[in-house]
Amino acid sequence: MSQVAEIQYYHHGRFRVAGGVLPDAITAYQTFGDPKNPVIVFPTCYGGKLDSQSYMVGEDKVLDPRKYYVVTFALFSNGESSSPSNTPAPYNGPYFPTITYEDNIRAQHAVLTQKLGVKKVFCVIGFSMGAQQVNVFVKSNVEYIPICGSARTSPHNQCFLEGPKAALSASKDFQDGHYKSVPQHGIRAFGRAYSAWAYSQAWFAKKGYLFDGKYTSLNDFLREDWEGGFLEGWDANDLLALLKTWQMGDVSLIRDGSYFADCLGAIKARGLIMPCKTDLYFTPEDSQNEMQFLNNAKLVIIDSEWGHMAGAGSNAHDDESVQAEYYHHGRFKVAGGVLPDAVTAYRTYGDPSNDKVIVFPTCYGAKLALGSQDYLVGEGKALDPTKYFVVTFALFCNGESSSPSNTPAPYGGPYFPFVSYEDNIRAQHAVLTKHLGVRKLFSVVGFSMGGQQAYHWPVVFPDFVERFVSICSSARTSPHNQCFLEGPKSAMLASKDFADGHYQSTPQHGIRAFGRVYSAWAYGQTWFREYKYLMDGEYPDLNSWLRERWEGGYVNNWDANDMIALLNTWQKGDISIIRDGGDYEKALKSIKAKALIMPSKTDLYFPPEDSETEVSHLRDAKLYVIPSIWGHVAGGSSNPADVAFITEKITEFLQAP
Repeated sequence: MSQVAEIQYYHHGRFRVAGGVLPDAITAYQTFGDPKNPVIVFPTCYGGKLDSQSYMVGEDKVLDPRKYYVVTFALFSNGESSSPSNTPAPYNGPYFPTITYEDNIRAQHAVLTQKLGVKKVFCVIGFSMGAQQVNVFVKSNVEYIPICGSARTSPHNQCFLEGPKAALSASKDFQDGHYKSVPQHGIRAFGRAYSAWAYSQAWFAKKGYLFDGKYTSLNDFLREDWEGGFLEGWDANDLLALLKTWQMGDVSLIRDGSYFADCLGAIKARGLIMPCKTDLYFTPEDSQNEMQFLNNAKLVIIDSEWGHMAGAGSNAHDDESVQAEYYHHGRFKVAGGVLPDAVTAYRTYGDPSNDKVIVFPTCYGAKLALGSQDYLVGEGKALDPTKYFVVTFALFCNGESSSPSNTPAPYGGPYFPFVSYEDNIRAQHAVLTKHLGVRKLFSVVGFSMGGQQAYHWPVVFPDFVERFVSICSSARTSPHNQCFLEGPKSAMLASKDFADGHYQSTPQHGIRAFGRVYSAWAYGQTWFREYKYLMDGEYPDLNSWLRERWEGGYVNNWDANDMIALLNTWQKGDISIIRDGGDYEKALKSIKAKALIMPSKTDLYFPPEDSETEVSHLRDAKLYVIPSIWGHVAGGSSNPADVAFITEKITEFLQAP
């Protein structure tokens, strides 16, 4: 494996750009990893140089050079590729021609194909201006991940940028771009005019600008971080030229005559769109609007107070929200056949040397990228990484581990083989033992399908698990539970756009019907009677809740074949078929691990009566019924009172001898 850390330069020769011509255009880039691996492109953003990409690139980071061939590109006008500051007369300084995102993409494509011999890019990932390049890049069928960016620069975004631009342009030392020395007044004014936009109001209210004591006051932060950052690393004309590229960004100008919806609708690539909840200039509402037109994209909102900077590597927790790790098993036998290259997605929290290891797998409807596990994982929460080494696993068929949606032919789509809970446990065990060096599990914790996995762990590996926690779940899927699942499944399979799993675009009718059939089962009758579905005014009526929360959740985040395949795993769950020939009581009695069983009082498909029966056969188990009207969802993250109850009982259980 080669890893080339130095900056390389590609000379394009005479290169036409939107504003004229560059007589000898240069693109700066770096490469990491083995060129034989899947290729990932990671371009820079505003204020970013090639060395700023390190928060995502490196061993055990999201862009791991051991798994991918990563190519990072410097934007034109950033001072590394051709820019006002490094281009000779007559195109230097204020005479540097206007550059568009399309110009950058054409130049990067030339480096990839003509210099590096790349025939196809596996994925393009970018933050801010890097994310806007991502959207331009996907004219071909390549996966893409824009973080805190957009497909076009909104009028509000353009307007915000006029502020720092005006501050620099009007400064007494900028001299219309003909300065002979660094225009400090102008650059400092630029930085101050920009600074309030980069972080959220909540971040400032909590004095995030002090950076845990690094700065003593707001003014110190502004002077050292914002003024200093631009003064030390940037030329004033470069700042304005690059800002102009940003202001002009619009994918629809390239080929669709400014018809934004048509342009987005024509994108074939799979996308993961990641805005930040508190971004002031690439707002999540803009991303939600773009999602209406994209055919094959998922939206994940970064839950952070760090505003736009949440996507830039400033906050370690936000970095984690975009990172998942992948373990390749190679050829892997499952209940329904074989996966030629099975992949398990997972994330880790805490110190790997901690021998108190806890596994927390996903459930139905959950993804690592959606932050589904965050309600129990974190400092001060039930699964505290300062006390435990926590590993979260994505189920097969959830769209992150091997699934119908991400497995190539001949095993993709409706041909994906049936996967059992036992298959999932064997795969997770391989990651733990072969890759992470884990010798024993202190506990397995799971909700719903995760709880069924928690039950399966001490059956599949009896001496590997010390204790387990099953929340709103069961050791086998009851006939009633199987029957309820037939409803949403049948609605999907019978829909007019599901096409027996051979759909070419998202089968919205089928997925929406699936969501509606499912919805009444998830909550208790009292919850509906008390109008909890209005979510304290978030929704005006029941239909709005159904359309946005239930239909929208599945339409935006899930593939239809994945939904059916994962449901099949759930329906066939039964610990007794693994080694006890269907003898359910015998299977329960054989479990050596200590157990904490927590059903919800109002769960309509994992009722507490089933848990009471199971506990009566377990050797060492405690039963606590969650006193909630939230039905099955009581075991998830929806109701703070229920999370508090669950956290208290798990904490007691894990601390007990």
